[in-house]
Amino acid sequence: MTLDILERNSGFSNKEMWKQCELLKNVVCATVDVKVGRGKSVRIIKEYKHQTPTEIRERIVNSCEHYKKLYEMKKKEIGSLEITRYKFEYVNGEPKIIIEMVKVLDTDGNYMKFAKLEGVVGFLSKYPVKFKEI
Repeated sequence: MTLDILERNSGFSNKEMWKQCELLKNVVCATVDVKVGRGKSVRIIKEYKHQTPTEIRERIVNSCEHYKKLYEMKKKEIGSLEITRYKFEYVNGEPKIIIEMVKVLDTDGNYMKFAKLEGVVGFLSKYPVKFKEI
C-alpha cells in the first residue's frame, strides 16, 4: 500500500519537504469565521478560506506527517538494544531465555522507544544487546 503523499521535490531533504508541506497545509487549512442565521439565533462557524478539494487537503496533511516522521527517524539512529523483561525457562529439558520486552536506545544510550518483538528479531545481530539485571 503506497501512501497518498506529495512527491519529493528534487534536491529537497526530509526536513525541507516537511517545511514545504507545512506551508501548504497552513494555506489550504486556513479558516475564517462565518455567521450563520439571523438575529438572536446567529452562530459563528469556521469554514475553510479556500475551496480546496478534500482529497488534496488530506494528501497535504498526510505528506506533512510522512516527511516529519522521516526527518525525526533520520535524526535518531539506533545505537543498541536493551532486553528489559525476560525469564529463563526449560523447554524440552534445555534452558532457554524468553524475551518479553525490548527497549531501543540511541547512540548516546538514551531511550527511543519500546519495540515490538517481531520487528526486533532482524536487528539483534546488527546492534549491541544488553540484558537488564533481573
